[in-house]
Amino acid sequence: MSFAVQSHLEQHISSLRTSIAALRRVASGKRCPSISRRRAARTGLLYAGLLLLSIWVVHTSSRPDIHALALGLALPGGGFLAWAAADTSSMSLGVALAAASALFFLAALGLWFATGNVVLPAVVWLGSAIVAAGTILALPEPFAAYASRSPIVGLPSGMLAALGSAAVLIALDARRRRRWHGRFIATTGPWCSARSIAGQAPRDEIALDDLQRLRLLLDRALQPVDRFDGFEWIDQFQTSAVRYQLNFLSYALSVASHAYLPAFEGYLATAQRNLVAKQLDHRVWRYWALESLWGHFRSNRDPIARDNIMYSGFLAAQIAYARGSVRICDYDAPGALHLQHPGGASFRYSLPGIVECLSRQYGAARYGLLACEPGWIYPLCNIMTASGIRAADMQFGTRHWEAVEGAFRHHLRSDFTAVDGRLLAFRSTLTGLGISAVGGAILQSLPCLFLNAICPDLAQRQWQRVRHDLTGPRQRRVLWPIDVGNYGLSRAASYAATAAAAVELGDGEVADQLLGQLDAECPAYLVDGVIHRARASLWSHAAELLARLGGQNALQALVTKPHSPKREEPYIKSAKYPDLLVAAARADRDSLRAVIYPGVDAGYKPLTIAGLKPSTTYVIDVAPEHPFATDRSGEAEICVPIFARTVLRIHPAV
Repeated sequence: MSFAVQSHLEQHISSLRTSIAALRRVASGKRCPSISRRRAARTGLLYAGLLLLSIWVVHTSSRPDIHALALGLALPGGGFLAWAAADTSSMSLGVALAAASALFFLAALGLWFATGNVVLPAVVWLGSAIVAAGTILALPEPFAAYASRSPIVGLPSGMLAALGSAAVLIALDARRRRRWHGRFIATTGPWCSARSIAGQAPRDEIALDDLQRLRLLLDRALQPVDRFDGFEWIDQFQTSAVRYQLNFLSYALSVASHAYLPAFEGYLATAQRNLVAKQLDHRVWRYWALESLWGHFRSNRDPIARDNIMYSGFLAAQIAYARGSVRICDYDAPGALHLQHPGGASFRYSLPGIVECLSRQYGAARYGLLACEPGWIYPLCNIMTASGIRAADMQFGTRHWEAVEGAFRHHLRSDFTAVDGRLLAFRSTLTGLGISAVGGAILQSLPCLFLNAICPDLAQRQWQRVRHDLTGPRQRRVLWPIDVGNYGLSRAASYAATAAAAVELGDGEVADQLLGQLDAECPAYLVDGVIHRARASLWSHAAELLARLGGQNALQALVTKPHSPKREEPYIKSAKYPDLLVAAARADRDSLRAVIYPGVDAGYKPLTIAGLKPSTTYVIDVAPEHPFATDRSGEAEICVPIFARTVLRIHPAV
């Protein structure tokens, strides 16, 4: 090796040492050890090593094709920049090919993020380098000779210097943001103050306009299981996926049932069963075969077995919520959930089986959290999944959440919370790199809704940070004008989801403000007794119902205080939908109180009441002259006058 080359490499090694020191400062967490920081630093060091290799190659070889290969490894599309020679036409072509390669690489990164396709970015990067190296030999000899002497061969050196500078800037910015967050916590405290949180007064029944909003969800849930009329089929990999619409429809119905309708089964139970059945439809989970193939390099069609909590975890929460509210126990037995692939593969699970599977995965998770799709971990998905695990524990008496809670909390704070207190939107398990500055308010506020059910102290701390971002001129910036449910240009999803979190945390002031803005910017229309917003996605409608029908700690109560699966008090077993809209139903020992509206035509409507004393005479306050007797099972079919809002009180005759 010549002295000049050796000296040049020594300079770069010295620069690399500076970069390593900065990367180590980024990797070292002041609060607790961090796997993600170590892996991110390792990724930076590997890239620095690749740049050093490129520098060595361009200084020890005179072959233009090898130079192009080295430049292509240093930067996606960089090999084509070796064509930057005196020939203007060839130079323009080289720059155009380099720009096209860079754009393809960015698109591949986007697909990696969107679909878990980890192969595509590597193929584009390496492929562009090989193509650039191969085609440069086809250029005229004088041009190829000039390419080997072109100043562009210094690109790896510049990239190495840029990497070191970036590491230093990241370390300095992290220090600044950590200090800001420390001052923020010291000023406001980790808990929301009583002055800033104005809890909403609890309600006894669902208001008529909210019943009309609820009808939009019920209409879709109560249609035949194999039909998806009114659902939005756009893509099944990202936020508009139908499975998320099914999840949040079910979550909203569960919150409504638990809070207002503990003594009502009827069409709510049918709707919940339908929503689970729709989740088992192959059209909803067929995306997983592709994600497993290009993310795990395995042909695995089972959507529950590994790294897919955006299906398995959300489904567990959906079923556990429904079980704790409407008391559906259909999915307790082994094999009760049957996923049938058209190719013949069959997968059978139960709610306890899914939770056990998730618990095993958490026990083996290096990051403490699970991948939502191959290679990507989302805190929000994990928080929702954890709420489902805890809900199942409270119902079955298991201790899965207790076993993973410590590691979950530790990694959530050390690996998935930025130095300024914001939750990361996602983190790559391959590179360790994470991003917090995407997703807007939804990815910061919506976790609070579910986090309150598993770690209420962290939920309050996170909400204080969100509340700060929602004040003043920052609000419009963090409330993204993209509806995550259909990618339309609307803030409906941001308003609705953030309002739902505000309600759960008891922040009535913020909730009222956001729902008011939702009404102003996305007007609601009443058509045939159903309220809908023309510019809002179905997901946004469900999130809005979580806000309007929820209350302070409503989801927490659903998770931690589920209704007993065995009904021992009177309840409405059946009521025809949409003829009757049940706004409240509660039992008090042997009596039942319900509030019912006519949904279509007023008149005398049939109801089936169960859970009454067998062979006993009962009276309805609105028609005391018509007592009725129960059968030997404690059931009775009655006909009641429903001409407007009607309060039914059913109790044993004196």
